[in-house]
Amino acid sequence: MKTIILVLALFSQLLSAKTLSASYEVSFGVFQTMGIADARLELNDDQTYRIRIDARTTGLAKVLSNNRTETYESRGIVRDGKLIPNVYTKVRKTNSSVTVKTYTFDHPNKTVWKESLKDSEQSREENEFYASEDILTLFFNIKYYMKTPQNLTLYAIGGNGKDGRIDILYPRGKALETVKKTLDLQSGDFLQVVLNDRIFSSANGELQINLASDGLCEKAVLEDVLLFGDIVGQRIHSDQGSR
Repeated sequence: MKTIILVLALFSQLLSAKTLSASYEVSFGVFQTMGIADARLELNDDQTYRIRIDARTTGLAKVLSNNRTETYESRGIVRDGKLIPNVYTKVRKTNSSVTVKTYTFDHPNKTVWKESLKDSEQSREENEFYASEDILTLFFNIKYYMKTPQNLTLYAIGGNGKDGRIDILYPRGKALETVKKTLDLQSGDFLQVVLNDRIFSSANGELQINLASDGLCEKAVLEDVLLFGDIVGQRIHSDQGSR
């Protein structure tokens, strides 16, 4: 289920709207649709923001995962158009268990505190590394790093647990044509995002991503997972406007 949030790779380069929402359907080879994720960004008049993604399994995946759902939320401030997180939270639920992880950013001291709550057990400790962004704000802030089409290495809380490293690559030539073929799309911007984390049988968690003209991810593919094929995230709805 962790793959759902990462496969979505919800990029946005349009932060002029007060609200921005999108829904994605995630399919997995022979299992077809395995989940739905609803994402929403709210920009408030007091220069604060809230990003929330609710992901839920469906069909056979719902049965096999014991009705697993996940919620990802980032809250913080907006400074010069850039999102700066104060708190990032991940909640994972099944019919028998609830796990909550909360990351609190202490930017002046370059420290992130991690609180974990699993059922009745609670712990608090300093996170293994500091990053100025979480994985949600990183994707919404991506326009600040994409001024020129060059490969990027970025870091985010919510990425891999070792150091949060995420590599963004711009395919060219034959590599670009391969990505277009994989996504079965020809228009928009094409990226490869390497999460540097083992996702199913993908050692590095490499995603092929298409960004539509509105700045949102239209489609993303994690190839050759286990014996079943590709995991595909496809946008099925989006909306933006003023509240």
